[in-house]
Amino acid sequence: WGATCYSLKDCVVHSLGGEHTKVLCYKVGLLKLPSSWPSWLPSMVISLDASQNQISILQQSDLQTLSQLRVLNVSQNEIHTIERHTFSSQGRLELLNLTANRLTVLSDSMFSGLVNLTTLLLSHNNITAIEKDAFAELQRLTVINLTSNKLQTLDSLHAVFELKTLGKMHIGDNGLHNFLTEDLRVTLMNLTELDFSKNPLSGINVTSNVLQNLQALDSSFIGMGHSVTWFLQDPCFLKGLKSLFLNRVYMKPSELSDLIQGLSCSSLENIQLANLNLTDSDNLVEKICSFQPNLRNLQLQGNNFTGLKKDVFENCTALRHLDLSMNHFKQVSKLTFRHLNMLQVLSLANNQLITVADDILHLPALRRLDLSYNKIQDIFLNQSATSSSLTHLNLGSNKLIEIWSSSQFQALGNLLELQLGINRLLDIATPFSPSLMKLIDLEISKNKLTSIRKHTFINLSALQTLNLAANQIESIELGAFDGLGHLETLLLCSNNIASPLLEKNIFNGLVSLKNLQFFSNVISYDSSKPIANPPFLHLKSLQILAINSQRHLGLRNLPANFFEGLVAVQKIHAGNLAVNNLDPEIFQYTPDLKELDISNNPLTSINQAVLEAVPNLTELHIQQLGLKTLDAVIKAKLSRLILLRATGNQLQSVKLSLPKALPSLLFLDIGQNPF
Repeated sequence: WGATCYSLKDCVVHSLGGEHTKVLCYKVGLLKLPSSWPSWLPSMVISLDASQNQISILQQSDLQTLSQLRVLNVSQNEIHTIERHTFSSQGRLELLNLTANRLTVLSDSMFSGLVNLTTLLLSHNNITAIEKDAFAELQRLTVINLTSNKLQTLDSLHAVFELKTLGKMHIGDNGLHNFLTEDLRVTLMNLTELDFSKNPLSGINVTSNVLQNLQALDSSFIGMGHSVTWFLQDPCFLKGLKSLFLNRVYMKPSELSDLIQGLSCSSLENIQLANLNLTDSDNLVEKICSFQPNLRNLQLQGNNFTGLKKDVFENCTALRHLDLSMNHFKQVSKLTFRHLNMLQVLSLANNQLITVADDILHLPALRRLDLSYNKIQDIFLNQSATSSSLTHLNLGSNKLIEIWSSSQFQALGNLLELQLGINRLLDIATPFSPSLMKLIDLEISKNKLTSIRKHTFINLSALQTLNLAANQIESIELGAFDGLGHLETLLLCSNNIASPLLEKNIFNGLVSLKNLQFFSNVISYDSSKPIANPPFLHLKSLQILAINSQRHLGLRNLPANFFEGLVAVQKIHAGNLAVNNLDPEIFQYTPDLKELDISNNPLTSINQAVLEAVPNLTELHIQQLGLKTLDAVIKAKLSRLILLRATGNQLQSVKLSLPKALPSLLFLDIGQNPF
């Protein structure tokens, strides 16, 4: 029976058939890796996760039967010793994760047998030394992460630099004081990505072409309080460099300028200069674009810019992505960006903007504009003669109070996504603009809306996702959702919607709706008697319904015809409702139901007929109900059930007839019961 864990106490076996079995043993208090396996299992296991335990030693006997293993995760343990030949049977292992353990020395032959290993993760240990032949057999290794160890000299990393197949190396936060290529003692490497960030480096000398293939160099957060000196003997020693990260380095603007100018043989496409206290008067941006005219991505967030000169980006004509977030801008104009005819993404988030300049929308290639976390109180984006190319606009976390005119977004005829969440919207007084005919995703969550008027969204004919969660909505006028014939996802959770409103046919017209999130409202019924107007009667396409966690007194009773009309529904989440009884015919309207969650309800028993009505169930969540037996599950004969969670009940035993009644079961969780 595939769901049995045998001696793998507290572990979970996920089997997809054949050679695709994964064993999950994370955070279960293991002192050593499981070694007593059922005879049929080891040859099928390709992935073992034993992270977040108290394992201290790895030895050959732990893994010798797992010859098909591709992934081994033993991160966040207390491993201080890996015995010789531990991995002698792991010739197929491709990824080994030893992050956050207590290793101090990587000894010769420690990883012998790992001939197919491509990724080795060793960050956050206490490694001080790597012996010469530690990686001798790792002939296919392409990625190594040694971040946050105690390898304070390049000589201590010699064995790493000798790995000829290595493409990505992470040696940040090790206490390195100098990076001098003459100390590497190797010839030309295949390394394409090097991260030596967060080291207290004072000198970086490149005096050979050993890093000629390097494409990305992360030197962020180096210096640690003192200045950093770069020496590049020949600009072409780093001729392959495309990305340079200099976030929060201890270098003056003039030194940064000299460095970027010195990389004249490189064609940099991505430069990050975040958190450097740069100001308008440094004139660094103009120089960067002059030195690197092919620059496509420029990150300038977290500096002290207040206003940029109108021609500051004159030489940045190839720029596609510009991040100016977390500065101190109070206003911006198209004049600042007028030379950026290829700019596609602009972020001005986390500034002090009060208004939005209409002309900024008409940068010809601009697709994404992020204005979130500012102080914008009003928007009026309709003055331009031509329609904007903008497809994504984020106005979240501002101070907008009202959508007062349908023409406020008139210029945004190509918009696909509009985010208005976390504002102060009290009302949407008028329907959204007909210009928003292409809008697919509208987010208005976490505002202060109390009602939705008739025809508010009638012009949004292409809308697929509408997020109205976490407002104070208690009234929805009939016809509020008119025009939303293509809407697939509606989030109305965490509002103040009560039962009487549900019975007013407010969902009429939502013929394509597939996902309705309605949890955490104030729905309540005094009895389980059928109601005159079932709330979901017209939602023939709905596949997911979440009504869990109703506030105040909870839902308590589910009317017998509550789910009438949900002929296509596949998932119902009805947990934590205070329901103490289910009508035997409650699910007669949901024949295709595949996933049912009724957990955390005071149901001490379930009528067999309740489950017999849903023979296609593949997942059943009945944890913390107070059940004394699983008889209803057994008698219902849910032949397609794959997952059963029944933790936290009052089960005294589990009958042996359960496996026979549930022949497809792969996952069974019956922990935290009295037996």
